Amino acid sequence: MQRYILARIIAFFPVLFGVALLSFSAVHLVPGNVVNIMAGEEYLSPEKEAALLKELGLDKPIYVQFALWLWKIVQGDFGISYTSGLPVSDQLLHRLPVNIELMLIAFLLIVTVGILGGIVAAAYQFTWIDYAIRFFSTLGYSIPNFWLATLFILLGSLVWTWLPVLDYVPFREDPIGNITSMLIPGFVLGLASLAFVLRMTRSSVLENMRMDYVRTARAKGLPEQVVFMLHITKNSLIPVVTVIGLQVGFMVGGFVLTEEVFVLPGLGRLLLVAISSRDFNIITAITLLTAVIVLIINLLVDILYAFIDPRIRY
Repeated sequence: MQRYILARIIAFFPVLFGVALLSFSAVHLVPGNVVNIMAGEEYLSPEKEAALLKELGLDKPIYVQFALWLWKIVQGDFGISYTSGLPVSDQLLHRLPVNIELMLIAFLLIVTVGILGGIVAAAYQFTWIDYAIRFFSTLGYSIPNFWLATLFILLGSLVWTWLPVLDYVPFREDPIGNITSMLIPGFVLGLASLAFVLRMTRSSVLENMRMDYVRTARAKGLPEQVVFMLHITKNSLIPVVTVIGLQVGFMVGGFVLTEEVFVLPGLGRLLLVAISSRDFNIITAITLLTAVIVLIINLLVDILYAFIDPRIRY
């Protein structure tokens, strides 16, 4: 097991380097000059433009720029925003808690409702409970997120008045108000992943119910509850953990839409502003940060395999 975990940790760093290289290269392939963007409508003489490029280090070869940029990233320095002039790191730290809270709410929803719903649907296969759960799960990943977000804004404004929408409150100012204002956005963010995990859990449980080891456990006289919970459910979670790890990337990609619709001050809205103003330092920083989050969570999922799947331990 130690060898497996060590191999996953070692493989993490080349992938992280590749992500950093792609993030840096993709932004620099975009047509345009950073200095001209910073100047706006102001005219810059060739001499002044060359001086600004030298000051920003953009006159160096692209590989030198990448090495210097990577060294600063390792030190936690993402540079200065070209539009606001503020440190990018400060802006990321200010907005990241919103994304962490969104992710936690969506993740808890997926793990609790998704896995439990899939287990219940499998346990009551071909009953009205199973049909109802499958029906709502199909709706979950069929309805577009932007339409669902608009619907929940109306419901939160007119029906569920105790769940405020479009009224974000920082956690340090009002913890209860913050959590209630984030429940609907978190639900919208995780609904599609919830539906997918639910159906995957149901399929995995039904598959394991037909395995030989289940028949052997029943033949030994073990109670049905013990067989279902300790044998079927535990082994069924192995592919489900894989799916949950993959869905994290899907949820990270949904930050932009969710935050824009619900007017949340997170990284998604900051990314939209940076793209419209071509603020390359913010774009590369957010791209790299979100990629690192996805890679870390998938690394944790790989490590979790060693504790769930006995075949990996030996």
